[in-house]
Formats: sequence, C-alpha cells, structure tokens
Amino acid sequence: MRIDDFFKANHLPLAAKTLVVAVSGGPDSLALLDLLYQIKEQYRFRLLAAHLDHQLRLDSFKEEKVISAYCQNKSIELINEKWPKSLQPIVGVEAAARKYRYDFLVKIMRNYQGDYLLTAHHMDDLLENILLKFIRSGNPSEMNSLKAVSKMQGMTLLRPLLNIQKADLLKYDKRNHIPYVIDQTNNEDDTLRNKLRHHVIPLLKKENKQIGQNALRFSKEVSLLTSIVDERFAQFDRPKKFLNVAYRLKTSALKQLNSEQKQAFWQHFIWQTWQERVNQNLANYTLLVYQGFFYLFKQLPARPANKEIILDQVFSFNKRKFLLSLKAAEPHKLIGNFRASNKKQFTAGSILPGTKLLLKDGSHVKSKKKFAQSGIPNILRPYCLTIYDGDKVVFIEQTYSNQQVCSGEKCFYLYEDN
Repeated sequence: MRIDDFFKANHLPLAAKTLVVAVSGGPDSLALLDLLYQIKEQYRFRLLAAHLDHQLRLDSFKEEKVISAYCQNKSIELINEKWPKSLQPIVGVEAAARKYRYDFLVKIMRNYQGDYLLTAHHMDDLLENILLKFIRSGNPSEMNSLKAVSKMQGMTLLRPLLNIQKADLLKYDKRNHIPYVIDQTNNEDDTLRNKLRHHVIPLLKKENKQIGQNALRFSKEVSLLTSIVDERFAQFDRPKKFLNVAYRLKTSALKQLNSEQKQAFWQHFIWQTWQERVNQNLANYTLLVYQGFFYLFKQLPARPANKEIILDQVFSFNKRKFLLSLKAAEPHKLIGNFRASNKKQFTAGSILPGTKLLLKDGSHVKSKKKFAQSGIPNILRPYCLTIYDGDKVVFIEQTYSNQQVCSGEKCFYLYEDN
C-alpha cells in the first residue's frame, strides 16, 4: 500500500511541501499518518499531526496519549488542542464539534504555512456519506461532498484513502504494529450513520462486494457532472451584493433558463457564496422577483438606527462605512451627490413609511413610487441610506437626490469607505 501513487495520479508535488494530517487516534488516521511517514524521507516534505480532543468522552485523553507516543517515536511534529467545555453547546453538539475541528485545522494550516490538509476518510466513509445524503436530501451535489481533492477556505484538502476499504486499513495497522484507540460510541446505534454502518452497509456488501467501488465511481461521475454545471453557470452574470443585506441580479440575465434551471442556479449560488446546501425551496433564504430584478437574502438585520453625520468623518450605517464631503475623496467609491444648505445637522437613517419627496417643480411624490421606479422592494427599503437635512430628505441611496435647488446651496458628495 503506497500512498505516493495518490499524489502522482493527482499531479500533486510532495518535495519541500508541508503536510498537515488530521489525526483522531483511531485506526484510519494513524494508518494515514504512518503511510505518509513511510515516504517522508524519500520526498523530503514536512509532516505535522494535528489532534483536537473534543472532551466529549471521559476517556478521550487516551487518543492524545496514543498519538503522542507514536509521534514521539517517529519524530513527527504534533499539535494538540482541546475543545473548551465552555464553548460546547447543549444541542447541536455534533455540528458544533465538526465546525470547531475544521476551524482548528485551518488555523494550523495558516500558522504553519501548510500546503496540504489531509483527512483519513476511506471508501466505507464515502459509501456512508452517499447513503446519508440520499436519505436526508437526495441532492446530487451533496453526494460528492467527500472528494479526493478539494478546497476549503482556499486551502487544498486531500482525502487519499477514498479508494481503500476500512478492513484494509485495519490490516495495515495490525501488520505494522500501529496502536490506536477505538471510539466506543461508534458501536452504539444512536446516530443514523452508525445504524447504516452496523446494519445497512453489511447487507449491501453481502449483495455486492464491489459496492464500495461503485460508490467511488458514482462520486467521481457526480463530480464530473457538477463541474459541468459549474462551468455552465459561470457563463451567467453573478449576482451583486446589494445594500449589504441581499444579492441582486437582473431577471434578463437568466432568461435562457427555465424555472427548474433557475432554481438550480440559485442553489448553486448559495453553495458558492455561503457553502450551504439547500433544496429547491432554498431553505432559509428568500428569493424575490421585483421590477426586473431577482433579490436573494437570508434573515434581515434590525432596522438601522439614525445617527448624526459630521462632514469628512467616516460614519457607519448597516455595517457599511460612508463619508460625506464637499470635495472629491479619492479613492473612495462615489455613491451619489445632492445639493443642500446644511443649515441644520445632517442625519443618516432609514426612510419612514409614507414619506413624501420634493420634486423639481415643487410638487411631491411618495417615496414608495421612487423606490418602485428603482426596482427596490418594500422589505429592503429601510436599508437604503437616507440622508436628512433637518427633517427634509435630501438623498436616498440608489433612489433619490434633492431636486429643488435653491441659490447658495452646496453640492455634497457621498462616498462608501472601503
């Protein structure tokens, strides 16, 4: 069993690289660490073992003890850390533990300038994962979440054991006298994954010994199809951030797609933007179509509070920073301009429902008409920065600027401070 074949097949250089291995103390991760140790001198790469003790079991210290002894014997660098009990939630522990573990691994990768992050997911894990995703969602794009080579927060994540069965890893450990710890909770039927592992998968293997190979083939085919979808959707305009609370896209940009394809586009966009897999209902996301635009947003923040503006001093509104000035303020992004006397203090805030805006001819128009002309739906209007000169509205972001100009008024420029 040679692991360098994986790197050769995927055109991944090893010489002078830094490899960070996620090690749990179980048979799989210690087998992976040992396989890499066997070729370390040949390829002259730096090998680090990263272990997080979740402290979810009274005997979890045993893993650290076994890992430390192995790494000390092989002169492998080891980074140990504990998940503080104070940060452990009462519900959703499994998801929280997974997030903390990956955050820990990302931190190690950054601190040690790691080139590759490796996990010991194997063929049986892949089969379990496909079955789990099929039961929970049936979304094909979720069924290839365990890829041999992928990216995580811009880092290269490798799973070199996906073509190896669990039984073969256990044989490797036994043959090479590698000690490990068995997590006894894996023997319980308290989770769906364990139920599949103990009852369903043995039946599938009994029907077809090649079921693991079929899972690997299925995953690769889905990855190929997913890459084709990625290339297809990359040809369309990407939704732009809007008011820091939503994404906006012209409806004409997707006119070539039917309704199901549009849903798939937004599912794909949510995954690319937030790394969340959602069904056709888009889960907790809201998709609106209004006046020729698509608007996509999640939970909206509270209505921004009003605040005074001091010229040439940065102020914040809805977690965005702005600057109001009488002069050019390069290289800031110009949001708009308006004319005003500024006899009173400028105030930044949200538009109030029913507000009327002064037009050039002296008449008034309801603000909702201007918002509709700008294609901004009612639910997003409070997040458009509104500037008041006293109690008079002189500017609304992307919607209105003071149209009745009196003598002696000055031109003010509004910039977004990046």
